[in-house]
Amino acid sequence: MKKLLLSTIILSLIFLVICSYAIVMQEKPVIMSGHYDWKPVMWQDGTEIIGVGPDVCQTIFTEIGIKSNSVYIGSWEKVQHNAKIGKVDVIVALYKTEEREEYLYFSDPYVVDPISVFIKESSDFYPKTKEDLLDKKGIITVGDSYGQEIDDMIASKILDIIEVNTPQEASSLLIENKADYFLYSTYAGKNHSFEGIKDAGIIANQYFYIGISKNSPVAEKLPEINRILEEYKQNGIIEVISSRYQQ
Repeated sequence: MKKLLLSTIILSLIFLVICSYAIVMQEKPVIMSGHYDWKPVMWQDGTEIIGVGPDVCQTIFTEIGIKSNSVYIGSWEKVQHNAKIGKVDVIVALYKTEEREEYLYFSDPYVVDPISVFIKESSDFYPKTKEDLLDKKGIITVGDSYGQEIDDMIASKILDIIEVNTPQEASSLLIENKADYFLYSTYAGKNHSFEGIKDAGIIANQYFYIGISKNSPVAEKLPEINRILEEYKQNGIIEVISSRYQQ
């Protein structure tokens, strides 16, 4: 009898904890954020992050019945740090890497993002593979990923790399002949229309995922998020959302 009573109390407590999580998630909006300058998938607009990624996430959360806000946090490094400590629940779009998997759960992929090599207009350097970058000096923006293979080449210093804070800084270094190329998103780079800079071609294709902080109660919704994402891909909803931002 005592064991039955104890089991009943434990089950009641578990039920109360689950309910409290549900109430918190309903009353307190999920905090989403993303990269401040990665058009058309995500970018800063005042105090918000807007684009394909926030729209996809917000549509999913609305369907689940969860309120959400897409907010501008600051640098890309700061967004990732806040997700690591649970101050950001969801990163609306990012590449999957081993380092990020330590503190994020990843959804299924939902958008392909090509990575280009941007060069000075007068340059005749047209790399076809990652190996073509080996004897050149490159530029990357702090905190960004270019897929696990290129990230590993950067981390192991196989590639000669300069890190800068903004694409504008990268553009200036190319114009001043202080580097040979700049790795950046094909779409985001073209949205910038850098003066004197051209796209030398796509060097890799990466997938964007939704990242959910392991410290967020939203993590328990990942199976449902993946189910809805699959429906959206099958029904063309991802393409419809993406078309809003086509130029």
